[in-house]
Amino acid sequence: MRLLTREQSQDLDRFAMDKFGISGVDLMRSAGRKVAEAAQHQVADILDSQILILCGKGNNGGDGFAAAFTLHKQGFNIQVHSLVEQKLINGDSSHFFEKCMQTGCSISFGMELPDFSDPDIIIDGLLGTGFRNELKPEFLPWIDLINNSGAFVISIDIPSGLDCNSGLILPTAVRANKTITMGFVKVGLCLAHGKDHSGSIEPVDIGFPSIATMNQEGLSWNQIDKTDIPSLLQSPATNTYKHKQGKVLIVAGSEGMTGAAVLATYGALRSGAGVTVTCAPSSLNNVYEKYILEGMTLSCDDEERGYLTMNNFDQIFDKSEWADSIIIGPGLGTNSETIKLIKALVHSIKKPVILDADGLQCYSELSGDLEKLIVTPHLGEFSAMIQHPINEITSHFISIVTRFMSGFRGTAVIKHVPACICQGKQVSLNSSGNPALATAGTGDVLSGMIGTFCAQGMDGYNACRLATYVHGKAADQLSQAIGKRGMIASDLPAEVAAVIGKYEQE
Repeated sequence: MRLLTREQSQDLDRFAMDKFGISGVDLMRSAGRKVAEAAQHQVADILDSQILILCGKGNNGGDGFAAAFTLHKQGFNIQVHSLVEQKLINGDSSHFFEKCMQTGCSISFGMELPDFSDPDIIIDGLLGTGFRNELKPEFLPWIDLINNSGAFVISIDIPSGLDCNSGLILPTAVRANKTITMGFVKVGLCLAHGKDHSGSIEPVDIGFPSIATMNQEGLSWNQIDKTDIPSLLQSPATNTYKHKQGKVLIVAGSEGMTGAAVLATYGALRSGAGVTVTCAPSSLNNVYEKYILEGMTLSCDDEERGYLTMNNFDQIFDKSEWADSIIIGPGLGTNSETIKLIKALVHSIKKPVILDADGLQCYSELSGDLEKLIVTPHLGEFSAMIQHPINEITSHFISIVTRFMSGFRGTAVIKHVPACICQGKQVSLNSSGNPALATAGTGDVLSGMIGTFCAQGMDGYNACRLATYVHGKAADQLSQAIGKRGMIASDLPAEVAAVIGKYEQE
C-alpha cells in the first residue's frame, strides 16, 4: 500500500489542480461526502443521533463544512463549530461554509468551548496534514473535549495534533476511532504514535489522478501487509534438498552473549534454512553445541579469550565461500580486535552480509561496494551510525532517512516503530508487530530470518520485508496467547515457523 509524506500530499493536490484541472472545490466536495458517508454508517442504528463537526482553518476545516452540508441536506441532526471566526474563513472552505449558512446549518464560532450536548459522533476537522511541531495551548482544551467525550470520533485525513511525517504528538492529539484519509494513507499514521491515535484507517478516492503519472520528489513510501506475503513466500520445491534451501554462516556470540548466537541460528533454521554453521570461539564451542542441536558450529581458536579476533579471519572467510549468506554481529562484543575482524569480513565477502547489533560498530569505517550489505540497527544503533541524536531522528525521520539512503547503496532495516525497510528510493513500513518485541534477543532472531531468505535467493529488500512482517506476525500471535509482557525471544522461532507454515498452506 502506497503512503505519502506531507510534502507529497501537497504535491498531489497541486498536480491534480494544475495538470488535470480538478478544482479544489471538487476535491473538497468529494472529501466531505466520504466523511459524511462514514458518519452515516456509524449512526445508522442510533435513533435521534447527534453529530458534532469541529472545523479549523484551511482545507481540513473546509472538508468539515462540506461534510456538514451533505449531512444537513440528508436530515441528520448536526452541530457545526468553527474555531475560525466567520470573517476569516476563506479559500475553498468559504464555498462550503456559505452553503452551510444558506441551508440553515447550526454554526457557532470561536476558540472558547461552547456547551455542547452529548454527541454520538464528533468529526474532527481541526488540524490537517499541514500541522507540525507543538500544539498551540489554545487547541489543548479542544483535544481534551474530543478525547473525553465518549463519542465515536472520525478524524478527517489525520487526527488533529498528530504530525503527518513523524507520527509524533506534542503534547497530545485526538484519539480517533476512524480516520478517513484522502487518496492515500499518510506516513505519520503508521509511525510512532500514529497507530494508537488513528483507529481504523480508511483511504478514500476523492478524484485524485493516478500517482504513477507524477514525478514525485523524495523516497517512495509503502506499507507491507499480509497481502504482500504470498508473492514473496514460495513453498519449497518437491525435489529440494538441504543445501538448496540455503546455507547460512553466522558469526555471532562471545563470552556472556552466547544466547545471541543461538537465537540468530534458530531464527535462520525456523524460517527454513537448509544448513547453518555458527562460528564459535573455541573456549565456548561446548556451549554452542549444547544449545544448537540442529545446526553445525565452526570452532575458532580464541586462546581462551571468549571472543573472535583477526586471527580467525582466514578460517571464517574460507567458510563464507561455502555459504549463501553471512550474518555478522549478534553478541560479538565490543573488543577492538573483534571490530577489526568484522570490518575485514564485510570488505572481503562478496555475498549478502547481514550486519547486526555489535557488527554495526564498524559501520563508519566501511567503504567500497556495499550493495549487498544489509544493516539492521535499532534507533540507538542508527543514531551512532549517522551521528544524530535519537530525538532528532524521530522528529525528522523522513528527511533523515532520505539523506541516509542517498549515500547508502545497501539495504537498511531501521527498527523504529514500526520497522522501516529501505533500499534505493523504496521504503516499506511493516504493519505487523507489537510492544512484545521490546525484549532482548528478538533482533537476533530477525537477523537469522533475513539471512535465510537471502540464502534462498531473495534480494535484500524483499528478504527484509518478508522477514520483518513474519517476525512481527509471530509476535502478534504469541502476544494473543501469552500476553505482551511475558513473551521472550526464544518463543519466537517456533512461532515464526508456524506463521510461515500457515502461508504455505494457503
